[in-house]
Amino acid sequence: MTGAYAQVLGSTASLKTRAHEMLETLGARAASSASAICLWDPIARNHVAVANHGYPEPVITHLNTWFIDHDPLFDSMRRHNLGALRWRDFPNYRSTYSVTDVFTPAGFDEGLSARLVTADGTYAGTIHVNCDDPRYPSDEDVLEINSLRRQMAEHLDFSVRPRMVAELVSPDAQAWAVDDAGRAHLLRLGQFDAELSAGLVADMAGAVQGLGAQLRPEASRWHDGSSWLYVRHITTAKRYREDSLTAIMLVSKAPLPHGITARELDVLTLAAFGLTNNQIAARLFISARTAGHHVENAIVKLGAANRASCVSLAMSLGLVSGRVLADLNFGEVRRLA
Repeated sequence: MTGAYAQVLGSTASLKTRAHEMLETLGARAASSASAICLWDPIARNHVAVANHGYPEPVITHLNTWFIDHDPLFDSMRRHNLGALRWRDFPNYRSTYSVTDVFTPAGFDEGLSARLVTADGTYAGTIHVNCDDPRYPSDEDVLEINSLRRQMAEHLDFSVRPRMVAELVSPDAQAWAVDDAGRAHLLRLGQFDAELSAGLVADMAGAVQGLGAQLRPEASRWHDGSSWLYVRHITTAKRYREDSLTAIMLVSKAPLPHGITARELDVLTLAAFGLTNNQIAARLFISARTAGHHVENAIVKLGAANRASCVSLAMSLGLVSGRVLADLNFGEVRRLA
């Protein structure tokens, strides 16, 4: 990879800015009438055009939908792990729907597409180049783009930053990327032999979904049927306007600290959201006196001075029952707090 490309991909600019600059750098070396980088969002499970130089919107929509799902050229690249392909590299491609109904009406007479795949086989998206001159892209242009495919995938992959955050914060945790609808995408297995069940992951993500920054706990505790799990919720800033990523979820195996029991965890969680002993009792189907005893036991175990400092300490230790939090209606939580 030449210095110009390396400088663009290795910069600290936003993902979208780097993609645009990549196309500008490529455009100075390879002929094109239009070019685009469309990245795969593994959470929303769709393609997003993060950089579009010259394609009309209907063509971009086609490239991100029908082309990915049905086009024979793209399918051949996917199945055979091929590099960049032009129309003339694929038999009878000019008679396909993509050319006759989309590319030609848009004024293009030749084109190239390439899949962006990282060294470990992660699919990151596509790069497209179209020309109004059938002589281009040339053989040299194909070589140029093929030499860049892996590096572009490594630097522009949507999951790169979440994986780096997960590695830095908790290298042994099972890491998940989460969107604002509570959908999750596995980033890394961590210390686990297999990924957690889809239902449990959805519950973990949904438990904090919709809570404002003032209410959202930094961590929660869950039981998977055999062991306790410590789950950290890290909110992320948007990398581009349509970014679906809102949080990274890090899951580790860890027993409840300070001898806190499962029932004390439930009581502490409800107390942290402002419920009185009577309200806690009604919620957990225990007596108010029993609820009070659980709070008193927790105060002693955590070495706290009083109820308020106990629940504050519990929150800082991530002693929040995910199951209890998931059972609370978000509107109700806001009223209680």
